[in-house]
Amino acid sequence: MREIIQLDIIKELLTSYPDDAPLHHFTKEFYRKHRQLGSRDRRFYSDTIYKYFRCKTLFSKLSFEEKLCYSGFITSTEPINFHRFLLSIINCPLDLINSWALSIDEKLSLLESAGIISWASYFPGKSFVDRDLDMNTFLMSHLHQPAFYIRVSKSETATIAKILNEQAVKFTQSKNTFAFEAALDISKYLPEGSYEVQDLSSQATVALMNPAPGASVWDCCSGAGGKSMMLLDAHPNIQLFCSDKRNTILENLKVRLQHAGLKAAGVSEFDAVNKSGDLKFNQKIIPEGFFDMIIADVPCTGSGTWGRTPERLYQFKEEEIKVYAALQKSIIRNIIPYLKPNGQLVYITCSVYATENTDQLNEIEKLGFKIVSKQYFIGYDKQADTLFGAVLQKI
Repeated sequence: MREIIQLDIIKELLTSYPDDAPLHHFTKEFYRKHRQLGSRDRRFYSDTIYKYFRCKTLFSKLSFEEKLCYSGFITSTEPINFHRFLLSIINCPLDLINSWALSIDEKLSLLESAGIISWASYFPGKSFVDRDLDMNTFLMSHLHQPAFYIRVSKSETATIAKILNEQAVKFTQSKNTFAFEAALDISKYLPEGSYEVQDLSSQATVALMNPAPGASVWDCCSGAGGKSMMLLDAHPNIQLFCSDKRNTILENLKVRLQHAGLKAAGVSEFDAVNKSGDLKFNQKIIPEGFFDMIIADVPCTGSGTWGRTPERLYQFKEEEIKVYAALQKSIIRNIIPYLKPNGQLVYITCSVYATENTDQLNEIEKLGFKIVSKQYFIGYDKQADTLFGAVLQKI
C-alpha cells in the first residue's frame, strides 16, 4: 500500500534527523541520498514534515502516527489519502473527515476540548515575547507557510513583472517587492543577479537608514549582505563598509555585490563579539569615531522567523535568550567607539523577545545614547517574518 511506504519513509527521515540541524538542509541531503524520490514525492514529504513541526509542541503523549494525522488536520484545507490512512490506524475520538473544512481556530478548539492538544504549550519562551505584539495572531501565523519574497532594483521592476507575466507565474507586487507561493523555485524564471531573496519585513528595515550622501556607514554583522545591498540600492552615494566574522560568507557577499552591480567601500573579516585585533578596511586601521552610521543587525534567537523554520519551535530552549542577549551586549560595546558623536546606531533583530529588543535599548541608552525611534516590523499578518528595529543617536 502506497501510504504504508510513505509512512515508513517519513519515519526514516525524522528518525535520522538530528535536532540541532536546519531542517531545510537536512531534507535536501536526504533527498540527494534517495534519488528514487521524484519531485512530487519530495514535495509531499517536505509538506508533511514541515506541518508536523509546526504542530509538534501542541501534542503530548500521542503516538507518532497521531501527531502526523492531527498536524495534517490542523494545517491542511482538505484531507488526502495519506490522512485517511492515518485515521484508519489511530484511535481518534472525533469525526475529523467531516470537520476538515473548519477554520484553524475551530480545529484547535475542537482538538483542545477533546484533550488532544494544549494551546498554552505552543511557542517556547512565550512569557518573554514583547507585549506590544498581538500574541494570538503571531502564534497562529506559525501554522501557515510564509510567502516567498524577492526584492529587485527599482529600475528593473517593470522588466521583472513582464518576464513573470509572460511565463504565467502567479505573484503579488508592491513597488519593487514581489511575493510568491513558498514552494516556487524563482531561479527557473528569472536570471541570476536580477533579484535578491529577502523577506518583506527585512526589506522594510531600510526605512531606519537614511544616511546623508557621502556618509560613512558600517554594517558590522553584514552576513551575506542582504541589508547592505538594499541600502546601497537606496543610497548609492554613501561609503558602505561591511564586516562579519565569517570569511566564507563575506566571499558570498562580494559575489552578490558584483552580480547586482553594486560596490562597497570595503569588505573585511572582523569579530564584533570578541573584537580580536584592529578593525581594518583596505589594509588601513579604522580609528575610533570614524563612522556616521553603524548598522548592527545582531545575532539573535530568530524567533520572529520561525514560521519559515518551524523545527525551532521544538528545538529552542529558553536559556538561549540569555546567551544571545549577552552576545548582543558584547557587540554593541565593541562597535560604539567607532561611531562619531551624534552618529546613528541602527539596531536590528529578527526576534520577538523583549530581552533582545526593548531591554537592550535600555542598556544602550546607559552607554550614552538616546532613542530616536523604535518599532516592530510586523509580518505575522502578511505571511512574512517579524523583525525589530531602532535608531539611536550617540550623545
